[in-house]
Amino acid sequence: SSDLARNHPQRSPPGHRSSLGIMARAALVFAMAAAVAEALKSGWTPEPCEELAPGMPCVKLYEHPQGSTTVMPCPMESVTSADGCGALFGGKADGEQCPQITCPKALGVTMKLVCAGGCCPSCWAPDHVVNLDRHTALENPAVVPPAPQAPT
Repeated sequence: SSDLARNHPQRSPPGHRSSLGIMARAALVFAMAAAVAEALKSGWTPEPCEELAPGMPCVKLYEHPQGSTTVMPCPMESVTSADGCGALFGGKADGEQCPQITCPKALGVTMKLVCAGGCCPSCWAPDHVVNLDRHTALENPAVVPPAPQAPT
């Protein structure tokens, strides 16, 4: 019977794919999908400010001083209150004005240092990357309306 097996190898019927080939293709598709998902979670940049809807805050990636990892203040032209930043930074040396932070990678999402109107950079990722729940249909008697002075 070994001569028979050697001389007449088993072949799959026409149109039948080997399960090994199907598994290899499935693994390749899965690996490609995982790579695309990772790129979306870490390869993002904020939308250009000129493309934002009116009233939406402008967010720009923070750039460390060349050759340094020290977190310095955001450019004054990007801050909401230059006077407030002046009071915050009063008497502090460079490198002591802002917290020396690095952004975490949490739940597979890479957050990045950005300047978004504050005196110092903060860690941020866009909503389409973080998947925040911003539902508004909460029915709860403990919820009170916002103050009339609150920004909308």
